[in-house]
Amino acid sequence: MESPELIELMKQIEEKGIGWDKVQEKAKISHALLNLYAKSGPVPVTVMKNLEKVLNEGTA
Repeated sequence: MESPELIELMKQIEEKGIGWDKVQEKAKISHALLNLYAKSGPVPVTVMKNLEKVLNEGTA
């Protein structure tokens, strides 16, 4: 996956008001590492899927 997709997903998570502590716990990845992927790409598919899962759980 490319970093613009990650950036958009991170933006959606912030807009939903989901805390990064919860994201880090559920997705098993640190916010610092997500920022690194956002700046340098490519993003592992598993990271994207885990973030999408957290986002969908947060809206349910």
